[in-house]
Amino acid sequence: MALQTNKKKTTVAVLVNISRVLLGLVLVVSGFVKAVDPMGLFYKLGDYAMAFGVADISDAWLQFFALLLCGAEFVLGVLLFLGVYRRPVTIVTFLFFLLFTPFTLIIALWNPVRDCGCFGDAIHLSNWATFGKNVLLLVMSTLVAFKYRLFVCRVSRNARWMVALFAICYVVFLEGVALSYLPAIDFRPFAVGANLREATVDIPSEKKSLYKFEKDGVVMEFGDEDYPDSTWNYLGSRDVILKEGRPALIADFSFVDDATGEEFADIILSDSGYVGILVMERLEVANESRVDKINDMYDLFCEHEAMFYATTSSSEEDILLWRKRTGAEYPILWADNIMLKTMIRSNPGFILIKDGLVVAKWNGVDIPEIDNISKSTPLESLKMTGLYKLTRGWNFWLLLFVIPIFFIVIIDRLLYKKPNSMKEKNDSEK
Repeated sequence: MALQTNKKKTTVAVLVNISRVLLGLVLVVSGFVKAVDPMGLFYKLGDYAMAFGVADISDAWLQFFALLLCGAEFVLGVLLFLGVYRRPVTIVTFLFFLLFTPFTLIIALWNPVRDCGCFGDAIHLSNWATFGKNVLLLVMSTLVAFKYRLFVCRVSRNARWMVALFAICYVVFLEGVALSYLPAIDFRPFAVGANLREATVDIPSEKKSLYKFEKDGVVMEFGDEDYPDSTWNYLGSRDVILKEGRPALIADFSFVDDATGEEFADIILSDSGYVGILVMERLEVANESRVDKINDMYDLFCEHEAMFYATTSSSEEDILLWRKRTGAEYPILWADNIMLKTMIRSNPGFILIKDGLVVAKWNGVDIPEIDNISKSTPLESLKMTGLYKLTRGWNFWLLLFVIPIFFIVIIDRLLYKKPNSMKEKNDSEK
């Protein structure tokens, strides 16, 4: 009997710790991919506010909630994954999923927004898939909330504050880079290196036709390459998909001159040289502090006889007012505001394209200085520099996460004494 009881306790402990690790990983990933692009979550919250009739919530509050939500998810995930602050963390996690699971059911039934945005632009789930995921996570969070004493803790009570402080500083730095510059990891189809020509067209599925024939009681399928002779009796055919196609990643790539109605999207994509696109989603709130740098950039493109366009979703009146305030001489085209928000998380922002490829992107305040406008200043010298260049990509953020956690664990092992008894261990982690 005692053996069976111990086996049962061991099984429960294994399930609890598997649930703890999985919950922690989901929250870390979910928090990270949203924190790397908090403006994306801000836009998604705006969609929810519009769908539920509370569109009068200020942008400042929506942005604050977006930063708080993705930051809280990430910190909870780190603490849960390492098994520290067990009781408060498991309670908050349980309440988190208890709140959001019914909400995702409402979203699935009503479908006011196509994608919940729970994994940002990195992973897209249907609303029903999101609800199913949250039901599973709610069950797991319930288990860990009631059985938190069975956690296998990776750091002692003395070092857990370092884990919490590190997680908070990490996610604040991640969000700060995104807001001050641009998302360090871009999951959208306008990321640096993206081929816009491929992203703006549908890719059809590759299919093969198979024909079913019968002869002397034998039924076989043939393709076009080995079509049988007339001695076989035709029974039917079917298509086999060899390679799945996909719709265009950018379905609304369009830039229109309001005055003439001329479409410039194909012109931009077909140009084999450099093309500069200044994105100003809303002119009435665009940052004017770098107007001189923008005008200098336009002059540089003119010197090289390269195309330079500004694009906005604002009205003709706002465009005229912008020209009057800034002395802008560059052509300004109209584009859909959702596409402009997807192109770059900055108002204004600048994108450099060459031969259909996205070469570089800058936040409006980070546009390169052009001191001497001349043909001796090649456009290929316009590169991303500074902190944003250093922090771009997975490698930097993975190392920035793993190395400090590793040192925290080492310091904990070297400096702090581990609890000697199960009672001390349980008491220390309450």
